Amino acid sequence: MIRYICTIIISLFLMSCSGVRGNVASLQTSLEDFIRDKDARIGVAVIINGSDTVAVNGNEQFPMLSVYKFPIALALAEQYRTKGLSLDRPVAMLPQDLHTNTYSPMTEKIIASSQLSTDTLQISTKELIGYMLQLSDNNASDIALREVNGTVEVDRYLKQLGIKDVHVRNTEDEMHKDNTLCYANSSTPLAMAALMDKFDRDFNDPISLDIKQLMETCATGTERLAKPVLVANAVLGHKTGTGFILPDGRIMAVNDAGYVHLPDGRRYSIAVFIENSGYDMAQTEAIIARISQIVIEYTLRNCL
Repeated sequence: MIRYICTIIISLFLMSCSGVRGNVASLQTSLEDFIRDKDARIGVAVIINGSDTVAVNGNEQFPMLSVYKFPIALALAEQYRTKGLSLDRPVAMLPQDLHTNTYSPMTEKIIASSQLSTDTLQISTKELIGYMLQLSDNNASDIALREVNGTVEVDRYLKQLGIKDVHVRNTEDEMHKDNTLCYANSSTPLAMAALMDKFDRDFNDPISLDIKQLMETCATGTERLAKPVLVANAVLGHKTGTGFILPDGRIMAVNDAGYVHLPDGRRYSIAVFIENSGYDMAQTEAIIARISQIVIEYTLRNCL
């Protein structure tokens, strides 16, 4: 009798989970309703537990801005794994690598230490990736891109992973000189969410774990995806991207993409791209935070 009752309880639980699992349409509707009247072009993609997928404008291309530093880091990590190299390996820098007219906390620190005039500038690869992912350092990104042998190699690696709609075309220096090139470094929300999901689930070697630790302590975008995620005591590993102010005063792009681990062990990946925003920075970041809140509240109240 007890076994019979337990079987019924388990069956009802599984039926309940199954019913809610098929109810991702409610999340789709919530996201569509929220985005519909916004004065910006917005793309969102969410992949829950590696399977349930929800997207709004998910197959459209958006400029990544500094989100593109994430695939650069993955391509560099793959080269190090293939060659048996450690992230402790030093990377040489030249003074001409350290542009002072761009965002680069790494360069500011080197200048402050009076090392810029030396011929032996070096930094460990882990430090370089840390500057690139945690602080979105532009010079660090271009040095990492050079180490990986350029944008063609990053694109080749992404295709090897099965990620076809993330395109890495230009360096930060090139984008700084010609802002229109920012649009060439593009991704669909679905492709970026898939890349985040694949990295989160399938890459657990020592180098990847180091990268995850860096992403989970990211210092940028605290008012974007992170805001509701941290309140829920969940873990977020992510990379942000921010564009230029356009001549008409609108913001080119404000982005955030990452993976989330809930306290109960469930996980999801998420990409939010906002292009041509008619709002100020705080308001645009608040849109990302609200989308993040909609998603995490949905996953916390549903059995997936």
